[in-house]
Amino acid sequence: MNPCATNPPDATPHVRERRARLIERISGSRLDGVLLTDPREIAYFTASSPGTPPQVPACLLIRVSGESILLCGDSSNKHSVDHVLTYPWQNGGTIPTELLPKLIDIAVPRLRLTGARIGIQRESICSQLLSSFSVGAFEPIDRIVFDLERSKDSLDLFRIQQAIQANLAAFAAVSEAITPGANELEVFAAGSRGAMLKAGENVVHDGDYRCGAPGGPCRNRAINSGEIYTIDAWTQVAGYWSDLARAFPVGTPSDEQLQLIHHVQGIHARIRPILRPGISGNDIWSAMDAALREHPSISGLIHHGGHGIGLRLHEAPDINPGITDTLRPGDVICIEPGAYRSDANVRIEETYLITNDGAECLSSGTAA
Repeated sequence: MNPCATNPPDATPHVRERRARLIERISGSRLDGVLLTDPREIAYFTASSPGTPPQVPACLLIRVSGESILLCGDSSNKHSVDHVLTYPWQNGGTIPTELLPKLIDIAVPRLRLTGARIGIQRESICSQLLSSFSVGAFEPIDRIVFDLERSKDSLDLFRIQQAIQANLAAFAAVSEAITPGANELEVFAAGSRGAMLKAGENVVHDGDYRCGAPGGPCRNRAINSGEIYTIDAWTQVAGYWSDLARAFPVGTPSDEQLQLIHHVQGIHARIRPILRPGISGNDIWSAMDAALREHPSISGLIHHGGHGIGLRLHEAPDINPGITDTLRPGDVICIEPGAYRSDANVRIEETYLITNDGAECLSSGTAA
């Protein structure tokens, strides 16, 4: 896996391998196939980019034979599947309010699922769609799908790295915008612009942009000299997320503030050696908490220590007390130590790829 590749890998073999792994996971369940309806999973298993608005319904059938059939609104997009069936989703630019019947009219006779045993995404399946097929039985397979998506392949890593680079560009832009008297809205706008220009396309960019506070959205408020502006930014590019945090002093920071920033930065050097397959979310959190407590004014970690990331902003594994789930090779995780006082709120978040014997930092950045 090469997360720093400059050209995207060929998607077709990746999605074929993903579908094969899914079929292998359900092979002992007597299912005849899987019906996926969440746009994120449809993209994951077909390598299709959004060609229609998100409210346009679609579904993907993956039979245990390996056959894949995608039903979606007609567009010019290419999809790495065996068959694509489309329906008209607009009329002269107007999107009708009821599109599901159009999908069903095509899906029922072409998919032939009467009496079949089908795996479904319980969190996204529409009851009207499911009942229209008259399946013999259905079984939720959400956990299987999420578990498969934890192991990032080179295509996943390329997309995640795109999102990370856009996020880092947002931080570069806000570092120029953060001056005493600047408005939080202006800083947020600078970050959004920086992320979009780096990605070279329209992206989703948001996060904690509230100055002098542990978190929260930006306000119509001027930032003040002496504050610490901690930004926890989330950027989505081509369906994949990045989540990073940096701490920026406004004006000249005090020695105590700088010491706190450097202490939180140093947590990453302390934690990275233990990020390896087999360690639990509980043990990672406890190590971060203990390291933070070494600063005389910090009572420990008051929030989660991080999370997995990919098609969703928060994925497994969870870095929290009591979490026994362990890291695996292929996990991509965000680690976010934070320290909070009346004069400084500091959180610095980096992203790591778990390898067979350790962890590789994908975001390599430092706070101001």
